[in-house]
Amino acid sequence: MVQHDMLLYNHGMPRADGTLSSEQSPEADVNVEFQEASKFVTESQKLAWTFATANERYASDYPAAVGQHMTNTDSAPFQDLVATISLREMIRGSQMGAGWDPTHHQPTDLYSTFSDKDFLLGLNAAQTTLGAIATMAGATLKK
Repeated sequence: MVQHDMLLYNHGMPRADGTLSSEQSPEADVNVEFQEASKFVTESQKLAWTFATANERYASDYPAAVGQHMTNTDSAPFQDLVATISLREMIRGSQMGAGWDPTHHQPTDLYSTFSDKDFLLGLNAAQTTLGAIATMAGATLKK
């Protein structure tokens, strides 16, 4: 089970005064998370690393980071039924939970809120996913 959640906005940690940068963070990445406490942890971890490898091969601009603490996401109900990962723009527990994304489930989560670099981060998540799914399906390119 592959879930995509909030894939555009990573402007980094809030400043001391609580404001955020208007630009995409240079450290932005595609976070691939699995839950280490799930019944399918081995399979989920393997799936996460498959996506990280696909990111290296197919994503054009942003790297992937794998984490084992998938939490507070729509994929959680599936984690004990099947291999499960969540792709997102930042770490759910420590970064999103700390207010790094002011658009998360807010009225500001609008097309007009995001920049070209924000959409590029989303595109990299799509490149990562398409590359991973195609690899697992055995698809190849003809020249």
